[in-house]
Amino acid sequence: MEESTMALNRTPAPIERRYRSIKVATLLLILCLGACRAVAPTVQMPTLELINWNTYHLFDHQLHQESATAWLAQQQPAMVALQEVLHVDSPGLSSLAEKWGHPYAVMHKESGYPVALTSSAPIEVIERRVTGFHHGYLHARTHGFDVLVVHFWPGKIHEPQHIAKLAVDLVSKGKRVLVVGDFNGEIRHDHEYLLEHGQLGEVVDGVRTFDYRITDTFLESGFVDLTDAHAPTARYTFGSPALIPRWRKDMEDVHRTRRRIDYIFADPATAKRALAARVVTDDSSVGLWSDHYPVVVTFSP
Repeated sequence: MEESTMALNRTPAPIERRYRSIKVATLLLILCLGACRAVAPTVQMPTLELINWNTYHLFDHQLHQESATAWLAQQQPAMVALQEVLHVDSPGLSSLAEKWGHPYAVMHKESGYPVALTSSAPIEVIERRVTGFHHGYLHARTHGFDVLVVHFWPGKIHEPQHIAKLAVDLVSKGKRVLVVGDFNGEIRHDHEYLLEHGQLGEVVDGVRTFDYRITDTFLESGFVDLTDAHAPTARYTFGSPALIPRWRKDMEDVHRTRRRIDYIFADPATAKRALAARVVTDDSSVGLWSDHYPVVVTFSP
């Protein structure tokens, strides 16, 4: 009886072998998946970061130069565009740039209010222009981008018109174009913010209006405001505690005139390479070192 019961309960040999094979294969698959998950790290594509910053006379006449330089080094950007680069000549700028890891640095002049570009890759200077401009501009090529670093004067509409025409021509030749800097003008993307915050603009027939001609020149030429595209809640780049007490009496006074006047514009094809944007508005650090805040855009290479 016992032998008969055992015989009835025993799995036939071919089925048993097949069952064992399935179990072994399943176990191997689980082990393989686990091993792959353990040893295969997430592949991160390399990116390029551009920082644009009006330095307020080189970080309040170099008073905060060391802190600002250390901050830039921590960010590890591929490119840095600067305005109001006073108190240094070209060798001095190169020494500064080396501190944030950039062996390449150029400025468009060494007097007045220079603009500059530093990079982790070689820089080809295409044009340094002062004639006909209040401050002038720098056109340079690095990391595969044609970068136009500008510092416009309010109301001088011929300056952005010249740059926009140049930028459009470069795009027609297949260049990846970025127009970056201090535009000294608001943008219509921020119209509601400007109405709700501050006492800016001009009231005409009871309606507060703003002069958007500088930034309209680029929007109408097809260029993309990358901050608005990727960080639409970032509505001011100017107006920090660094203005107190010389230019503003207190933070309430600062808040009334905060607005966005620093931009990174890109042609539509280049704009598609932009992955993220932000304005760093930390008043315990960057807001003490300059009256403008850094604008940062991350690109795919």
